[in-house]
Amino acid sequence: MLNQKEQENLKEFMTVLTEVKVSLAELNGKIDQIEDIKETLAKTKKIADEANYRSTENNSKITSIQTSSRHLGIALISMIGAFVCQILFFLLTFGI
Repeated sequence: MLNQKEQENLKEFMTVLTEVKVSLAELNGKIDQIEDIKETLAKTKKIADEANYRSTENNSKITSIQTSSRHLGIALISMIGAFVCQILFFLLTFGI
């Protein structure tokens, strides 16, 4: 049979063992939370990468539209100028 000191040591050991088990359970819960956060982070990164790609594409399209708009404006001004020149030529030629 165990003497008094051995019983106290055994009781203390069991208490420490119980605390270790509780700490391990808490750590397991925290590890599960970290794994969930990692999954959420991966999804968020994927969405951010897609948004960045769309933003870059939209920026290039906006630049293309602006360039086309400038060319269209120049063409429109040229056509109006040519039309005004035709009217002036007609007025000067026929003296109206």
